[in-house]
This record gives sequence, structure tokens and C-alpha cells, in this order.
Amino acid sequence: MFGLFTKAKTKVPLSKLPQLHSFVDVTLPGKSPKSVSVESVGPKNIVTAAVGATSGAATFTYSNATGKYRFQTKILGVRGNLTLYAMPLKVDVLQAMSGAQKRSAVRMDTIVPGQWRGAKSGRGTGDFQKGNIRDISRGGCSLIIDQQIARGGEVEIKLSLKTAKEPIVLLGEVMRSEQIQSSGKFNHGLRFHGVQPGDDRAIMEFINKRQSELRSRGLA
Repeated sequence: MFGLFTKAKTKVPLSKLPQLHSFVDVTLPGKSPKSVSVESVGPKNIVTAAVGATSGAATFTYSNATGKYRFQTKILGVRGNLTLYAMPLKVDVLQAMSGAQKRSAVRMDTIVPGQWRGAKSGRGTGDFQKGNIRDISRGGCSLIIDQQIARGGEVEIKLSLKTAKEPIVLLGEVMRSEQIQSSGKFNHGLRFHGVQPGDDRAIMEFINKRQSELRSRGLA
């Protein structure tokens, strides 16, 4: 039913738009910002998890690998638990990232075998449990599990990367969490703390290797 709203294409570079599967803050007039996941980006529209409105204006605020941005757009409609928006005609730059910040923010949208456990006060306790880990960067990742962890909660995650001989264990703070409507599981956006140089190097090498593989296949 969204075909009626998909005639116009944006001239805004994709590098300034939200990243797929990332979290953005969407503000409706008179309402507080709501953090929702991005389900689709371009070329004709943007789709997020539901924001509780079927029409009207919306303001996006978000960060990606190149900086922090904001734009205004309009809600075109809803489909189940999703909200559809017009592509923005203009995106305002709130903060441009330095070269080091860009390298830290580069995310690799791939699923990596992993485990997790709670880490109250920064120390992991209990047995590791299986979880899906994706959108890996040097600064954080997404953790998809059956239960929801409140914002500010801490977890340890164990990653098996081909660039490291042994699994690496990282401490992550939950910055955002949201239920995935299709599966009922919860997607948590984690920010890493205290990453050791060897682990940081393994993550960067993993990302570089995956990007090289995608480029060789014409997919990046």
C-alpha cells in the first residue's frame, strides 16, 4: 500500500542517512524523542519500528560512521508495527567525525557466533548464554537475545573472530533496547568499555577482512 508514496528520490548522500539496523531518535510534535530501530533505508523511503503516529511531521536525530545528523520529514503511513517516512530533502550536520572516530564507528553488518552474561558493576557473573551478535564495530555491537536488559545495564560478550586465535571477551553497556516484532527477541545496542589493544586490533582486522571479501565479490 506504500506504492503511492514512493515517487520521489532523495539527493542526500547515503553516507549522511541512518544505517540499516541502527537506532535513531524520532521526535513527533509535542512528544519526547523515541528510540526506534531502522528497518529500511532508501532509495525511495525510510522505514522504522512503529513510533505511534500514522501521519504528520517527524524529526530524526542519529549518528552514523561519518557524524551526527538531524533531518525533518513526514510520516507517509504505517504497516503493522512499522512506520514509513518520506526521504529527507535536506540533512543537517550536527557533528562531523574525525578520521579516528570514523574508523571506530565503522560497523560490519554480519552475524558472529557469540555468548553473553550479566556483568554487574563491570564484572561478569554466571554462565555464558548463546546470543546473536551483529553490527560489530570497534566501539560496540548489537546483541540479540530472548530477554530484555534495561538501558545502562552491563554485559560481557564473548566473540569468536577468525582474526583472533581465542574468543575475545568484551564489556558492553546497553545504550538502547527494542523488541523485534518478527521474532519477539530483543535487540540491544551495546557500547564497549575498556577494550584491550589486542582485542581492538582483532575487531579492526575482522572488519577489514570482511570488507575486502565483500569488495572482491562486488558487494561493497
